[in-house]
Amino acid sequence: MADYTLPLPHVGPREIALVGGKGAGLGALIGAGFPVPDGFVVTTAAYRDFLEATGLADRPAAELHERIPQAPIPERVAAAVLAAYAGIGGPVAVRSSGTAEDLADASFAGQHDTYLGVDGELAVLDAVRDCWASLWTPRAVAYRAHQGWDESGLALAVVVQEMVDAEWAGVLFTVDPVSGRRDHVVIEAVRGLGEDLVSGTVSGEHVVLDKATACRVGGSASVPDTDALVRLGRDVEEAFGCPQDLEWTRAGGRLLLVQARPLTALPPEQPAEPAAQDRTRTRRDYGMAADHMPFPPFPMDVSLFLRPAIRAIIDAARAAGLATPTLGEAIVEIGDGVVQVVPPQQIRFTHRALTGAPRAVPALIRLLSTSTTGWRARSDETLVALCRRVDAADLGAPSDAELLEQVDALMGTLGSLMPSRFGAMPRGLLAELAVGRLIAAVVGRERADRLHAGLMSAVPCVTTEANATIDRIAAAVRADPELLRIYREQPAADVAARLQESAPGRALLADVETYLREFGFREMSIFTVGLPPLRETPEVAHGLIKGLAQGPPADSDGAARLARGRVELHRARGLRARLLTPVIRRLVEVQRRTAGFREDSHYQLVMTLAVARRVLLELGRRFVERDVLDAAEDIAYLERSELAAPERSEATTLPPAAVRDVVATRKAARRAALPGYTIIPARLQTRPDDEGRVRGTPAARGTATGPVRIVRDESEFANLQDGEVLVCPYSNPTWTPLFALAAAVVVDTGGAASHAAIVAREHGIPAVMGTVNATRVLSDGQQVVVDGGAGTVELAGTLR
Repeated sequence: MADYTLPLPHVGPREIALVGGKGAGLGALIGAGFPVPDGFVVTTAAYRDFLEATGLADRPAAELHERIPQAPIPERVAAAVLAAYAGIGGPVAVRSSGTAEDLADASFAGQHDTYLGVDGELAVLDAVRDCWASLWTPRAVAYRAHQGWDESGLALAVVVQEMVDAEWAGVLFTVDPVSGRRDHVVIEAVRGLGEDLVSGTVSGEHVVLDKATACRVGGSASVPDTDALVRLGRDVEEAFGCPQDLEWTRAGGRLLLVQARPLTALPPEQPAEPAAQDRTRTRRDYGMAADHMPFPPFPMDVSLFLRPAIRAIIDAARAAGLATPTLGEAIVEIGDGVVQVVPPQQIRFTHRALTGAPRAVPALIRLLSTSTTGWRARSDETLVALCRRVDAADLGAPSDAELLEQVDALMGTLGSLMPSRFGAMPRGLLAELAVGRLIAAVVGRERADRLHAGLMSAVPCVTTEANATIDRIAAAVRADPELLRIYREQPAADVAARLQESAPGRALLADVETYLREFGFREMSIFTVGLPPLRETPEVAHGLIKGLAQGPPADSDGAARLARGRVELHRARGLRARLLTPVIRRLVEVQRRTAGFREDSHYQLVMTLAVARRVLLELGRRFVERDVLDAAEDIAYLERSELAAPERSEATTLPPAAVRDVVATRKAARRAALPGYTIIPARLQTRPDDEGRVRGTPAARGTATGPVRIVRDESEFANLQDGEVLVCPYSNPTWTPLFALAAAVVVDTGGAASHAAIVAREHGIPAVMGTVNATRVLSDGQQVVVDGGAGTVELAGTLR
């Protein structure tokens, strides 16, 4: 019987899979010390047992909606519910609590049913059953379809609470949900019960208050206790780390909370005084961070490298005397296990800078004096050697503790090299800023971009080698009619099986396997141990080959473009050319050396993650054998601290029975965060007047007109056709072979120094990075004009 009901004080915030979003939210409120009416949760175990006992488990949605209210509740379930109800007595509120509701980006608000003033045992059982049926109403099914939710394994819990005699009730938003103002609190209230207000049948009182002072900014003035409500809202927001949508009630002069969930679908924050804003100010350049993590990092990623990296940055800045956010303010949890990084909005010095800044100067000088060749040597001796050794080892032999030690060694070595890696790059970035202007002074602006791109062609690095290799494979396919037919007719996932049927096909497969062995550590979408790298997804390589083979031969002779560029620079005449050409040559060499270092060092970083993933998957496989996890990949949803310490014999520091629930909850939260997520909140990457327009960081000059082709992930590589404008949510070196086909590149994330920008400049095609909204505003087939110098994308025919 204990499996079927849980008292609200015993509910943990991570038990959504058992108690649903509403139940988990109430349990979290109680655990944080906030006032909540007494009650209990009828768990999802009761719902599932009911379905099994009545034979409804595998019935379609429409049938479930109709038959659940008529089906008998099993005695064991009914007895548990009534026993818990006896502890309350009197009228109760019975509220649905779905496992897919009250998440960070999908509230499911109003999709499931609530019953107030329910009195008596039979009435309570009927209300519980009606709540279960509301999981399958047409509106709930349609909402889930719109959100892209998989309904397999879906379940509903039910919250039963003491019915309070409300004098006033309503909702409180700790951020203005319309304007996006983070410094405002919005309260809507009615006399008596608040259900009519929540359901929308009455409008009630509306008041907007200053979050800091509780002074009224707008709206009516008759709602009582607004200062206490504002304080309560601030406290809940601070406790849970994100804006909140609260339902409250006032009874006997006391405020109680009856629901709390993250406030979803917030607009970008509007400036406090729009007229005072500088409308020409460019967006904050956080696109590079978003380019590396356009999707939520897994909890394992956060614990292995994101949190330690941010902590190190904060500690260094604090030691230098800068005002810094706390780690909790910098890494904000927007869902269970889903985080965003919130950079400081301004850099301020404190009194500690008088002593801290001078002490930091020698270390900064040492950091900036790092040479690319010196860093490569250290990395080859330590990081790369360790990766190769671990990757070649038989992972079945080490103990769990030894596997964890390997992961810690990989990440520790990576962390020790990261600061000096960044210290080796500023000279190259400064050279890039200067050399473009100097070339323009010598040959003129109209020729400068093309010449600069030529001088930056064929940079020796792993990305250039990988792209040249895949181009050669695609050329071999293009030259063989039978191989080309296989790639044209077969989905990328099925190509390998067809190639096995012929000798030329098997030879090509061997070339692809060599490519994956040499370059397969490359990440697919994000900097992560939670998703497979290229070597685990050969269908992605076949998708690249499929698209390239059906296009024209790639203009891949970078060495020839480099030679032409050097000749053109040498032939420049005039006093400026004589004075500036030697400087340009030196700066170009610095820029080329830094660009190659950036690509090669990045590849070594992702190699570390690919090898760490392999070790973690072996540990995950063992957890599956011990019935702790359902799949080896689920280990990415745990944090490093939740895996057993070396001296422990247990698999995890969590109770084994709780691991699956923790994983399920975090999976649901990550799934809810996927639409529109980047590691940096979108409101920090764009201006309010960007909505509906596509603007970004100018990344590769020139203009191009062509039809839009949105490629959302690696599975759609083969969709891009020659001459189309590639529009994508993120990019990394795996994507760059597609640039041989694209007329231009437009990316939601990234900046002028991103991989995509560098390769676009080498190919001589326009690129606009960090648009934030291009994949949302544009659609396939639209004719657009991309201006890589201005950072704009306009519909053809609408240019002004």
